[in-house]
Amino acid sequence: MRSAKLFFLLLLLVSFGCQKDKVRPVATLEVVDEWTALLDVTAAPGGSSPLFMPTSRIWSACADTCRRNKTSLEQLQSAALSEATLTVDAPPGQNFDFLRSMTFYIMSNQGNDQIPLASITAVPRGATRLTLTPTDASLLAYLRNREYYLKPQLELSQPGQTVARVQLQLRYRVQARQL
Repeated sequence: MRSAKLFFLLLLLVSFGCQKDKVRPVATLEVVDEWTALLDVTAAPGGSSPLFMPTSRIWSACADTCRRNKTSLEQLQSAALSEATLTVDAPPGQNFDFLRSMTFYIMSNQGNDQIPLASITAVPRGATRLTLTPTDASLLAYLRNREYYLKPQLELSQPGQTVARVQLQLRYRVQARQL
């Protein structure tokens, strides 16, 4: 009987003394960022060369998404672009026939870490919505900073001037430890 009490006491001491830190679960979240711009582009006759549009700052929704899901930017484990779609919405009847290809580059505010984010190499005729091929690079550093920059590069398919309002929707899949 005495040995049973001693064993029980020893078991209690071991169980309380060896408690490990709780492993916080990892949640998979979807972050949606959007960019809207007025493209005012002119292609010279006789061929097209790549044309860079002005760089734009994007305030990411990642911090808000983390907060709503009881985590923080510091708890992010991974970030990847899962989907990128580009839509033309003005003027009425406008399509992407003026584009041959398009690439969006992502960079931080320092600008020395530019990488391709999403691209399309053959724009279909008559399209008003394009699905771009996302990068498979890790985007964790960009989303942790709350902001990043987009630099669009266009290759035009026809000479002349085109003005169109476009919207880019970026869907990121991020994983973060919950608080």
